[in-house]
Amino acid sequence: MKKILLTFLFILILISCEKEDLEIIGTTENFSLTSTYVNDEYKIYVYLPPTYGKTSSNDQLIIGLDGDFNFNEIASIISEKTKNNTIEPSIYIGIGNSGARNRDYTPTAFKHGTGGAKKFYNFIIKELIPEIASRYNIDSNNTKTLMGHSFGGLFTQYAMFQERATNPFDKFIAVGVSYWYDSGIIFEYEQEYADINTDLPITFFNGMGTLEGGVSLASFEEMNERLKSRNYGNFKIKHEWLKKKGHSESDYIGYKKGLDYVFSN
Repeated sequence: MKKILLTFLFILILISCEKEDLEIIGTTENFSLTSTYVNDEYKIYVYLPPTYGKTSSNDQLIIGLDGDFNFNEIASIISEKTKNNTIEPSIYIGIGNSGARNRDYTPTAFKHGTGGAKKFYNFIIKELIPEIASRYNIDSNNTKTLMGHSFGGLFTQYAMFQERATNPFDKFIAVGVSYWYDSGIIFEYEQEYADINTDLPITFFNGMGTLEGGVSLASFEEMNERLKSRNYGNFKIKHEWLKKKGHSESDYIGYKKGLDYVFSN
């Protein structure tokens, strides 16, 4: 038993080392923003690249979910990639709402969720992004990235299938999507989009750990095959199995791979 416990502790140490925060080169700050759509207040975490304010060009915008417990981790990834010139200088925004993720990230009311995704989406596009634009110099073109894991990945794909004319995002990174939610309701949103659209002009990275459950693995394959079968002219997709990663371990490596892909296409 002692040997088993030591082995378990060693695995935990390896996992924590893999996710160890890298040095953040740039500036971080935060502010609070109240949403009239959700009727709640959010803490907004901000990362500014070291080049911010030193050039006349505006930075791209990356918005990540669950910012109150993964902001430093993701900011360090973006910092490293900016330093290595593998992604363009970007402002990263982490939305702090982990306590309300079952409300904000779920598109319908079901077990473990109350279906507030529409209100949360309106908060992002009608309140958060305009607020960010008023505070910081961001690219005014449609070059914004949304990224999320688990229920956050579910919301990310929900946002993908919203009306393109008003959708501010053209890059999406979803990892460990909760495809099981409400008997696969996200597939209905995908179908509704395909029924009335012939194009999906976005770049999309979809990642899933190979140690996820059978329903997640099968649904991951089904969603990727569906999207590829639509033959959208301006749609770019990469789906990747994250080897030997379970649900709670897939976010970090998935975000790293996802950022590499969406910024190289």
